[in-house]
Amino acid sequence: MPILVSDFDGTLTRQDYFWLILQRYDPPGAQDYWDRFKAGELTHFEALGGIFASLRTDLAGAEELVRALDPAPGLAAAVRRLQATGWELVIASSGCAWYIERFLAWQGLSATVHASPGSFTPATGLQMRLPAESPFCHPGTGVHKPAIVQDAQTRDPVVAVAGDSGTDRAGLLLVPPDRRFVTRHLAREFTAEGIAHRPFDLWPEIVTTLLAEENG
Repeated sequence: MPILVSDFDGTLTRQDYFWLILQRYDPPGAQDYWDRFKAGELTHFEALGGIFASLRTDLAGAEELVRALDPAPGLAAAVRRLQATGWELVIASSGCAWYIERFLAWQGLSATVHASPGSFTPATGLQMRLPAESPFCHPGTGVHKPAIVQDAQTRDPVVAVAGDSGTDRAGLLLVPPDRRFVTRHLAREFTAEGIAHRPFDLWPEIVTTLLAEENG
């Protein structure tokens, strides 16, 4: 069974959960977490964890941000079409499974999810913790995406990868250019560096490409 390993925030969706928190709630000090990550003072996991924990709203507000992740038109149909033709969808995210699972339920979808677990309360925000039970646990990014891609490659020779950010880079480079789907700023980086890849704007485009080539 061929496998598509896809990032979630900004790849499968058009928005990032942590950016929605910053934009809509602007919690005091929350932007500092991201700035300190960019400066090399915090890990990616620490920065996202700090932003998630700064969210102050009720459960309805936190779940409204899930819907604001803004799936591309036809996303659910594209996932079902991919799976119906025998592909496995694996989501590899440095974000939190709490909102990923709610997004999939909202869209009526199922997929294998590798992400850091978490829990939400209005008083403490979204508390993300390292997935200590996962074979892919990584202290810096929550899950180690290249290891997830490598695991997929042990199960099937046909593996495609989709991503949009630095945490996706190493995993993308493990697959051939024609199965390397890149968007947003990482696509601009790859273009500037001359790294072969397939750019896309909306996630369903990946499915269209994969299935068209599969059918010859």
